Amino acid sequence: MSEINTVTEENTHHKHHRHHRHKRTSMTKEIYSIANSAAPTYYVEAFKMIASNIEFIAIAQECKSILVTSTVQDEGKTNLSVNLSLALAGYGKKVCIVDCDFRKPSVHRLQRNPIGLTHVLKGEVPLEEAIFKHHDSDLNILLGGVIPPNPTELLASTKMQKVVEQLAEKYDYVIYDTPPCLGISDVSVLGRYMDGAVIAIRHDSTDKRMVERSLANIENAGIKVLGAILMEYKADSDVSNSYYYKYGYKYGGYYYGDKES
Repeated sequence: MSEINTVTEENTHHKHHRHHRHKRTSMTKEIYSIANSAAPTYYVEAFKMIASNIEFIAIAQECKSILVTSTVQDEGKTNLSVNLSLALAGYGKKVCIVDCDFRKPSVHRLQRNPIGLTHVLKGEVPLEEAIFKHHDSDLNILLGGVIPPNPTELLASTKMQKVVEQLAEKYDYVIYDTPPCLGISDVSVLGRYMDGAVIAIRHDSTDKRMVERSLANIENAGIKVLGAILMEYKADSDVSNSYYYKYGYKYGGYYYGDKES
């Protein structure tokens, strides 16, 4: 597995967080898009660096279909999926993000559309008619559609396999936003069609043993883990560092951002 990347907890509402640091906020309740002109530079650069690292690994391992998951809910996996996709599209790549979280879909918060993947899998609309363009970038989007009563069965179907194959032929990268991998078999089922996986881990929150179980589940399903991303990274809680940063992210031993005294 690659080294862990990290994304800061600060966002466009950083003034609010400064006065309420004791409160935990969910990164999945709202998508903070790097395509937004108001997005802070440090935030945009964090995802650009993550995208560059993921692309480097993906090229080396010939990965096009990439699954993004987490251990539990509210770790920022959808925020990661969306911004990773936007960053890759910003590099001139043909990218499509697919919402495969049929239990708690969230990609529609970026941009809505009346049809999605479940409509395609049920044979109600052709795949090409369900995909639409993001209004602020070159990213292509395939939402989840109507929440089905049988999500695991749909993801395990031959129709889903065909969708994955068709998208892989059309795009340079296809990012699949999926449910958390603990306690739900959706990731293992969908993973049989994937080239690799990226896991979002909420910094200073998710239990280490649960993360280890998640990684074991992914690898036992035969899915290559391309990397782990620390979401809502708080540098001042990392006792191994001699410097503290108000804004920034971590990759290996290098830090980027504004130093905080």
